[in-house]
Amino acid sequence: MDSLRIDRGASDCTLEAYRLDLKQFVEWLREHGDPSLNEITLGDLNGFLTELHRQKRQPASVARKVSALRQFFKFCAVEKGLRENPATELRTPAQAKRLPNYLTEAEVTLLLEAADSGIPYPSAHGVALRARDRAMVYLIYATGLRVSELVGLTTHQTDLSLEYVRVRGKGDKERIVPYATRAGDCLRDYLAQFRAELRPQTDHLFVNHRGFVLTRQSFWNLLRELGEKAGIARELTPHSLRHSFATHLLHSGMNLRSLQMLLGHSDVSTTQIYTHVSPDHLRAAHRKFHPRGGGKSGKV
Repeated sequence: MDSLRIDRGASDCTLEAYRLDLKQFVEWLREHGDPSLNEITLGDLNGFLTELHRQKRQPASVARKVSALRQFFKFCAVEKGLRENPATELRTPAQAKRLPNYLTEAEVTLLLEAADSGIPYPSAHGVALRARDRAMVYLIYATGLRVSELVGLTTHQTDLSLEYVRVRGKGDKERIVPYATRAGDCLRDYLAQFRAELRPQTDHLFVNHRGFVLTRQSFWNLLRELGEKAGIARELTPHSLRHSFATHLLHSGMNLRSLQMLLGHSDVSTTQIYTHVSPDHLRAAHRKFHPRGGGKSGKV
């Protein structure tokens, strides 16, 4: 795991997932002959994957386990004297490409309005907590941050005057993401008037009622409550707001490369999933920009 952390900059979440995947593989091996490291074959690996398919595991979960096995056996071949790497020919299962779940702009407006009024807190710090919630919801939609990046922000990563955050994302890569003025107003209000009331025990930007860093699960639960208050019927997650951010920027005309930089994707192919623009949007864009489309630019 140290190799993954140092060489690939893997996050703690990725490391924990890989650790559990390898533990599951070892437990399967013990039930199927318990071979030594040098006795493990490609057939063993495929047998493990067959068992996962029998259990109807999601393709994304199986693909991650394949990646964990590949990295483990590659490490053993280089560092532990493994004579032959059985994972060299291991195939990743095909995954169906699912369109990201995103909110319409009208739904985002309802969510932001719900964040403006906030949810009731039994704590004496209810007003401060609602100010924190409002700042977080506005900021995540304004920047498209991953939830781990949002809750991981520190006060030193925020520039209130220039309105941007410096984010350390996947692979420990740093990027600068600007945010809109309204999100900046909410953030300034929270920092100037309410964060100190929560008696922070950390330099993290967003803290809970005891002053410690807010967890990802806590923010997830907060979004669910706000979604219910806003009357949004679909499931609402931090990642659906990231999807909404990306989709709305593309619909507004942002190019894919710029969006890639804002989202922190290492490969533009990852960003291309957001090109699922609606037929109505395509039709309107065609009318506007095609020489014979009937828009302003079409009067030739």
